[in-house]
Amino acid sequence: MGNASKLILAMVLAFGFSSAKAYNPYTSSVILENMDNEWFLQISTSQVSAYEVLEDYYDTEDISVLSIEAYNKKYIEYLMAHMYIVADDKAVELLPVGVHLGSQQAEVRFVLKGMSGNFNQLFLKLDVFEENGSQQNVTGFFSKNGNVSSILNADNEFSMNIMYKDGKYILSEGFSWTIFHILYLSILLIFTLVMFFVLRYHTNKRSITYKGPVLVYKRQ
Repeated sequence: MGNASKLILAMVLAFGFSSAKAYNPYTSSVILENMDNEWFLQISTSQVSAYEVLEDYYDTEDISVLSIEAYNKKYIEYLMAHMYIVADDKAVELLPVGVHLGSQQAEVRFVLKGMSGNFNQLFLKLDVFEENGSQQNVTGFFSKNGNVSSILNADNEFSMNIMYKDGKYILSEGFSWTIFHILYLSILLIFTLVMFFVLRYHTNKRSITYKGPVLVYKRQ
């Protein structure tokens, strides 16, 4: 799938945001994508909100004084404890292959080991950063046999089901996006992204300062 197609399809992920939620700084993106017959998962979020969660999760430790390697390990441990994926009744193993934890944005990439190119049903529970009371994980699933999107939050227990039906992947509820939905909703994503980063930038300057290590992107 080309980058332009993925960008357009990602715009669907803005659907469901109310005007209030469009200003919610506790919003992360989760992308699942098949590349060269191998599945990858990438999580992107605000570094400040991620740092707040880790401070709470490891409340008996001062994570601000950790080395880059130690902080990286803590971050990966947290993410893996909050992700559960099952493909055709078989648990999927997540292997971290890339990390980019900068001063503004945190991105981690995993290989989904044991997840075949084709499956009939996929269950995902991705309650990363659920400690933030209004957390929303905007999730996109991209494959040559269909694309699925959903907003995971406390209302749906941060979970979704994807099934293969009539030659394509769809949400288990059976709703399928069309190009008309995508074009209609594209403006919402643009507005949401602009407001998210603008408000997060000004919030960071006024109040919370990220104090943890700054990590660089690495591939194994």
